[in-house]
Amino acid sequence: MKNKVFPSDTLAVIDIGSNSVRMVIYDLSHTPPDKIFNEKAICSLGKDLGITGKLNPEATVSAFKALTAYKLLSEVYHVAHMEVVGTASLRDAADGSDFIIGVQNKIGLDIRIISGDEEATYAAHGVMMFDPDADGVVADFGGGSMELARVYSQHVHDTISLPMGAFRVQSMGENATSSIAAFLKPLQSRFGELKNLYAIGGSWRVLSSAHMKYAGKKSDLEGYSIPAKEMISFCRLVQDTSEILLRSTYKMEIHHVKLSHVAAFTLEKTLEILEPKNFVVSTAGVRDGVVHEFLLTQAKTR
Repeated sequence: MKNKVFPSDTLAVIDIGSNSVRMVIYDLSHTPPDKIFNEKAICSLGKDLGITGKLNPEATVSAFKALTAYKLLSEVYHVAHMEVVGTASLRDAADGSDFIIGVQNKIGLDIRIISGDEEATYAAHGVMMFDPDADGVVADFGGGSMELARVYSQHVHDTISLPMGAFRVQSMGENATSSIAAFLKPLQSRFGELKNLYAIGGSWRVLSSAHMKYAGKKSDLEGYSIPAKEMISFCRLVQDTSEILLRSTYKMEIHHVKLSHVAAFTLEKTLEILEPKNFVVSTAGVRDGVVHEFLLTQAKTR
């Protein structure tokens, strides 16, 4: 890369989630910004959160390695601006603050913990960056939490964060169905019976890609729309299929296969209770919302 010329106005967003740690570098000279680097490491920081209330010890080691590499890469790319955000696992873990201090002292990265409502808002703005006419509920399903945001007319109107990410639903065991119902049924009047449910999160995107193969369809994943009832049926099919067969049939990566059943179960229950007309895939994420906020802030200071 010695002779490589990098864009001068760049923003790196590092998103420390409950399942993955990702860095995306954006070239801000384009509208919308171009992604010139996009990498993630599966660390599963929130794997034990629902059981121990703490970060997974092995995952913290992996996360430190990933963050160290990302810091070096940001220097290689001559990144002009950097935002590092932490979500549910760091927000809720008893030892989350220890991790944050360790990263600051040993790697030199300052982590900003975002609230559940902020996380929902960032996810919603990410969806609207791809689809300004989005109308419905944005559901961001992660490892530690699920955020809901009501969007229409290019605005976010209502948000909530729920402790029902993949790892937490796994820890619910036999109580998962009743626990999810207890979370979602009181929210039907706020987020239910809408035109679209916009799904964010790697596990749900993988299910959507699998559905595309199952249905013999060829389409861009972004904006891929499925009638909700059809997606519910597919979620049930996934739950009745072994992990080995899922991997061979749909070419899923191992870490996605391991979460496929709980992801399908949670999506099935979410669609049943909230009753949207359509299930719509979004390739957006919290990081895209962070970029949106950064650009707004930059515009105000000019």
